[in-house]
Amino acid sequence: MSKVMVIGAGTMGSGIAQAFAQTEGYEVFLCDIKDEFIAGGKAKIEKQLTKQVSKGKMTQEDKDATMARVSGFVTRTADNMKDIDLVVEAAIEDLKIKSAIFKELDELCPEHTILASNTSSLAITQIGAATKRPDKVIGMHFFNPAPVMKLIEVINGIATSEETYEKIDKLSKDLGKTPVKVNDFPGFA
Repeated sequence: MSKVMVIGAGTMGSGIAQAFAQTEGYEVFLCDIKDEFIAGGKAKIEKQLTKQVSKGKMTQEDKDATMARVSGFVTRTADNMKDIDLVVEAAIEDLKIKSAIFKELDELCPEHTILASNTSSLAITQIGAATKRPDKVIGMHFFNPAPVMKLIEVINGIATSEETYEKIDKLSKDLGKTPVKVNDFPGFA
């Protein structure tokens, strides 16, 4: 997996995008409903990286390389989604909204694309039911601030395949995170 789209450029979405972009080998696409939201998400990432540079925790070159790995778009089409390997949805906690997003993603993304939700409480099984690929739908719940916090809850829906789980578990470790497998139960861990 090398191309990741994060839906939602707010606090969690921009933090998740930063976590991926800081890890060499990932190209990140922020997606939101307005260009100014994407610009705001990128500004949040840049602000956090600037702090790291000023504290000597990151070089300016690493900051520039990280920012170069982040781009964004508003309109999702089959053309701009054709190479996406993973989508991490970080929209508001509303099952209708998330289900509509996942239904659209299912129609636009290639068959290999894994669809993950950053939900903190909604059932992954219900979200996956909006797709024709529930075996590739999984929860990937980051904690705030996403670039700093090590824990990621990895939540299988009832139909999530073991292959999907293993890919997300490995990817989480590649990000320097500690994945914890939890049941699809209200509140998760």
